[in-house]
Amino acid sequence: MRREGDGQYLTTAEYERLRRGTETYREDLVVALAGRVGLRPSELTRIRPADLRAHEHDDERFHLLTVPEGNGETREAYVPPEIAHDLRKFATANDVGRHDPFITVSPRRVQMLVGDVADRVDGLRDVTCRDLRKYFAWRHLVEEKIDPRAVQAVGGWKSLESLAPYLDTPTTAEVIDAFANQPRGRGRGHDGHDGLDDRPDNGEDSRSTELLACMDALGQAFEEASTGEDVERAACEHLTDVYRAVWICDESGTPRTSAVPARIDGDVPSAVRRGTGALTEGKTADVTIIEEPSDGSLSQCSFAITPLRSSETVHGLLCIANDSFRSVDRTLLADVGRRVGRTITSIARKRLLLADTGVVLSLRSTDSGVFLVSASAELGCRFTLQGVVPIEDHSLLYFVTASEAAVGDVLDKVTATDAVEDARLVRDYGDDALFEFVVSGQSLATVLAERGGTVRELSVEAGVLDVSGVFSQHVDVRRVVEAVEEAFPETNLQSKGEIQEPARSAVSVQQTVHDRLTDRQQTVLRAAYLAGYFEWPRGSTAEELAASMGVSSPTLHNHLRKAQQKVFDTVFEEIDHRSSDVGRH
Repeated sequence: MRREGDGQYLTTAEYERLRRGTETYREDLVVALAGRVGLRPSELTRIRPADLRAHEHDDERFHLLTVPEGNGETREAYVPPEIAHDLRKFATANDVGRHDPFITVSPRRVQMLVGDVADRVDGLRDVTCRDLRKYFAWRHLVEEKIDPRAVQAVGGWKSLESLAPYLDTPTTAEVIDAFANQPRGRGRGHDGHDGLDDRPDNGEDSRSTELLACMDALGQAFEEASTGEDVERAACEHLTDVYRAVWICDESGTPRTSAVPARIDGDVPSAVRRGTGALTEGKTADVTIIEEPSDGSLSQCSFAITPLRSSETVHGLLCIANDSFRSVDRTLLADVGRRVGRTITSIARKRLLLADTGVVLSLRSTDSGVFLVSASAELGCRFTLQGVVPIEDHSLLYFVTASEAAVGDVLDKVTATDAVEDARLVRDYGDDALFEFVVSGQSLATVLAERGGTVRELSVEAGVLDVSGVFSQHVDVRRVVEAVEEAFPETNLQSKGEIQEPARSAVSVQQTVHDRLTDRQQTVLRAAYLAGYFEWPRGSTAEELAASMGVSSPTLHNHLRKAQQKVFDTVFEEIDHRSSDVGRH
């Protein structure tokens, strides 16, 4: 079976085998809508017969589905003819009204339906709704060669970068073949040259080979880097092997790191500084080319600006000067921007894990865009976040304690917001209650995490939210605060302080979780802990937890047992090691 851990996906044969495992018309429709139309579980429960429309194009009939995305917005999804036919048959057979939903169950039940089907098919028992959506992307991008922009639009992904994991990294031969077959004569420089300095044009093959060698060297350098500054310095040094000049700047165009030959003026050209203003307006693409003439030694150069991205977070700008930029250069620079951004985020998180001290940022928000703020203001209650767990489709599981509010009122209010796909009561303690919320879209927790932090505490009372995030001592506090304020304007920094991190024994267990557990094992273990699975009596059953996470119960038990074994190995190995040290003394 192809799994997320090894970067592979369902094949078409496996998908068809899964569909043959369905036993009811509803199960078949759910699998088809997830795997062939790309719908999320929450979207499956919202679509209605009125949302399905036929369009005529070149004497052929096509079908589009208006999909409510849960945030007040919609998108148009493409529906294959046979699935459009199945939808209409299902509506007729089950007397579904024009404005009634096709699937009248909760998103969690949709996940359970897929899990039930997967349990019947040998080799596919851990398939989830997320796997079906990944298959949708993989099939259209890889098998059917559909333009990624069209796949992004019909599938509801926020950016083209979100589709990058579904595409296999091309081999050196494939990259060279792709660019060698492009029409010649494009991307010439101002004086007819297309390489570095005065090098002659050796064609696309030589340029592709040169850039591939640069990427290999960059990859090795990033693996050895231990700080964000190391990453930026390595990027500048290696890119000057293939470009005239390189700067890494902040959003205003002020350079932080650079690699500029002595014969060239080291300042960032004014044309590039003006181009960086697009970032603050949210208009920066993967690569922006500026042809505006510059002064001095770079007067004949073009310039490229690439954001250093990690998910939706931008860590700075990579600015490049060269005689010209071909399509292969644009591809390389977009990839470098993503690699630098992701590596910086990864290093920040690892340094936080291993540090003896950290920086604590305390923020306060009254922004009604934060669903807990609006809910607490209306209900007059207090919410306290116990923990956050990432799950499928970039959603988060929030485990929240509510005080001074009726359980039913909390569920009604929270599930009425666009941010929350689903909610359930985990345990009622009388004076307060523990809830599980499935949260989609941007949240304070995700903004802090993308900047390399972890949420330490979060509480909300009467519409005022207080949150503290822990970061490594090397964090750029200003950039973190700006990112939060951009997402949630009614948010302000209250204080900045230092915290003593856990003792080294605790850190070793945390490092085990970070290094030895797979992403899925970490997610399952943390969700089980926060949902009260290990308490007695249990706050959540394995079946409830599996349904929330969109996996089958056997799959959850498998991940949970493997995660527990690795953590216990570390704990008892350390105890044995300390005991032997005592014995020697």
